[in-house]
Amino acid sequence: MKIAFATSDRINVDAHFGWAQEIDVYEISDGGYEFIETLSFNKETPKPSEDTIEKGEGGCKHGKSDCKKAKKEEEQKPKVQNGESDDKLAQKIAALSDCKIVYVASIGGTAAAKLIKKGVMPVKPRSKKEDIIYLLNRLVQTLKGNPPPWLRKALRPNQESLGELESV
Repeated sequence: MKIAFATSDRINVDAHFGWAQEIDVYEISDGGYEFIETLSFNKETPKPSEDTIEKGEGGCKHGKSDCKKAKKEEEQKPKVQNGESDDKLAQKIAALSDCKIVYVASIGGTAAAKLIKKGVMPVKPRSKKEDIIYLLNRLVQTLKGNPPPWLRKALRPNQESLGELESV
């Protein structure tokens, strides 16, 4: 089972899901864990081009605030909600689609709902800065014993899709 950790230092779970630049992915079983990869997400904002520098305060080159072209361009930009754009969320959720759990310091409601819909369980550790290795060791021990219901559910293959296939 793959587990992901939103991190800024690759040691602790200390990053907000929407703002995380790196997410470490591990493979985990009751026999141990192994680092798989670091998913990197570019947070740089594009540098202003000559075209945007030439524009007036109204958003267009001639400076009129009622410019239809400027309004249309603004409408086409990705919507931002709780500091998370839909494009940024879609990219992260797609990258985590084969993970069962993602540990985050915090997460917005929209992002959490989208992860859960894809079968990825967002989990916030007990403290704001939790050690990844400590969490991995605890998970291995939990898998050896009697995992809690939410973890047993995450470990099972998607029962809904199996039911849909059987009924066809």
